[in-house]
Amino acid sequence: MPHILDTLRDRVLLCDGGFGSRIQALDLDVEKDYWGHENCTDILPLSRPDIVREIHRGYFEAGADMVETDTFGASPVTLGEFGISEKAFEINQRAVELAREAAETFKDGQPRFVIGSIGPGTKLPSLGHIAYQDLEDSFFVQAAGQIAGGTDAILVETCQDPLQIKAAVNGIKRARAEAGSDTPVFVQVTVETTGTLLGGTDIAAAATVIQSLDVPLMGLNCATGPLEMSEHVKWLTQNWPDLVSVQPNAGLPELVDGKTHYPLRADDFAHWLERFVTEDGVNLVGGCCVTNVP
Repeated sequence: MPHILDTLRDRVLLCDGGFGSRIQALDLDVEKDYWGHENCTDILPLSRPDIVREIHRGYFEAGADMVETDTFGASPVTLGEFGISEKAFEINQRAVELAREAAETFKDGQPRFVIGSIGPGTKLPSLGHIAYQDLEDSFFVQAAGQIAGGTDAILVETCQDPLQIKAAVNGIKRARAEAGSDTPVFVQVTVETTGTLLGGTDIAAAATVIQSLDVPLMGLNCATGPLEMSEHVKWLTQNWPDLVSVQPNAGLPELVDGKTHYPLRADDFAHWLERFVTEDGVNLVGGCCVTNVP
């Protein structure tokens, strides 16, 4: 199979949509399916591999070139909130293997990639929630599991804090060095409606930090829809020296009849992704919260 970086430089790749929203739409049992860890979707690669594999397969069947693993919160620090930090390596390795198994059910010769997902967790070092080294060590374990599973790349996504980005990338680099791997690292930041990351960093400052870490792909995901991202995407494609990605939510959330509603329909969302590719030259597109297969 071709290397993911070579493929991204050759053509635009389509990533999957939201994983958590697919899980939340299912009627799962806390004890049987979550092993007593309510809302810990990261346990599902161990407790319900059939569900995880089938969600990945559905996205591949719908035309995705790559899927993200069910590991957004699977660092030892975040899993520790459920009392299962010791399962971090196993969960990350198994999650990658399940995504690979889903990809290998297709025999048409098309390359299908697996992207290891690493979320920001619930503790940010710049806000004093956690010591920097503890966070880097946690990301190291998570990345080591994904590399052992054979991921094609690792995506540090929904980033809100430059120090968290540094901890994640450096933890991944340590895991790569230990495994003798060249697994690429991607970083996606989350720009709020305020125009900055949660901690106040703007897109230019975030890009400076990420470029210093020798990352080949930078992008945006979560928090807003494509309209609100468009200015920041354009800035990236004009100023970032390498590959750019974008994975918006299905618009800004609204409260309708007491429930959270995301307004963008599939056609509108697809139009925005097409625009990001044709007008801005983005290399990787996909979806975040409440984006789904038709």
